[in-house]
Amino acid sequence: MNANVQSSQGGRGKNKRFWKKEEEEALIDCLLELSCDQQWKGEGGFKNGYLNQLELMLNTKFPGCGIKAIPHIESKFKWFKDKYAIVSQMVNKTSGFQWDEKISTIQCERQAYDDFCKTHPKAGGLWKTPFPYLSKLDDIFGVDRANGLASELPEDSIHNLEKEVVPLDNDSDNEDLSFTRSPASATDYTQPQPPPAKRMKKEKTPKTNEKKRATRFENLSSVDNMAVGFTGFMKDMNNHLATIASAMSTTQEREQEIVEQKRRLLSEIGSLPGITQVEVIRAASLFSSNPSQMEIFFSSPNDEWKREVVLDLLSSNA
Repeated sequence: MNANVQSSQGGRGKNKRFWKKEEEEALIDCLLELSCDQQWKGEGGFKNGYLNQLELMLNTKFPGCGIKAIPHIESKFKWFKDKYAIVSQMVNKTSGFQWDEKISTIQCERQAYDDFCKTHPKAGGLWKTPFPYLSKLDDIFGVDRANGLASELPEDSIHNLEKEVVPLDNDSDNEDLSFTRSPASATDYTQPQPPPAKRMKKEKTPKTNEKKRATRFENLSSVDNMAVGFTGFMKDMNNHLATIASAMSTTQEREQEIVEQKRRLLSEIGSLPGITQVEVIRAASLFSSNPSQMEIFFSSPNDEWKREVVLDLLSSNA
């Protein structure tokens, strides 16, 4: 058994891992790498399967270390998020707290820290204890403390960015919708008198006909412009509908893939060595209710890995 892993047959603390400093640093570096990769970083978090990818990366760096996606990496990543959120709240939202970049610790009065811990139990263990990963976690969670974005916690920042609205320019709209008349025009304007009948008859000249033709051409031009605009609108609408259809097709394909995986569960688990019939049925039931765990199982590279995933699932739900 690996010297860094403590395990028991049941109860709290099962499969608990004591991480080495170099393993913690490697996990942070791997998270930072995935956060810069569009294949793994989605909007507001990481995409499905990232824990399994982290397991592969860490086992490549430390062959034989025994680090597993679940529960080791999942638990450690949650610990990082909790501590990061607490430190961010201390430094950016609580008076009397500062961050010392040189020694990577919070700076405050002991009484202020104790009072904070009374309402934030997860802050325990941070007194005079270095937390050297704050800067890299800023990058992982997309928080820019230098520009003040760290005044929000990672969850708040993502939520608020999604709700950000750009206000309309009311002044420019008023210019388009209003009519401005100068003071002189309001006072000097006189109603024209109707022309005599002879003058009306005289004005029916070729120039008048030319004006009428020009007006008709202008109207036709406006209709053409409307047709061009409508064509562009329909083109954009078709592109939008195609995007929606593609997204729906991808979702349907993923749902169909999950259905197919559920159908294969019994045979796949049953073919693994050392798994009893009762364990096969129980594991299949647990996988069916947890698609993310099922994805890890089917993405495992060989039967030995799949067997470890099944045993870990059964032990976690004992």
